[in-house]
Amino acid sequence: MPEIRMRTKHQVTLPASIVREANLQTDDRLMVTLVNGNILISPKRAQPQLTQSVLAFAGVGRGVWGQTADEVEARVRLLRNEWER
Repeated sequence: MPEIRMRTKHQVTLPASIVREANLQTDDRLMVTLVNGNILISPKRAQPQLTQSVLAFAGVGRGVWGQTADEVEARVRLLRNEWER
């Protein structure tokens, strides 16, 4: 396990082998957290835009359970009555 030391101004240098293995690039952002007394440094990866991918499915089930709100409610009621209780 590589060992590093903290310099003045709390600076540390990551070993080149770790940087290569983690596929880090200059100016990458890193998250630093303290977990059970251990300092964890992990890359801050861009979060996927879930709202865009979820919205792509909007309306995909339209008409499956009925065309009107009353038809949908009736179908849901029927399906709920089929559940084992």
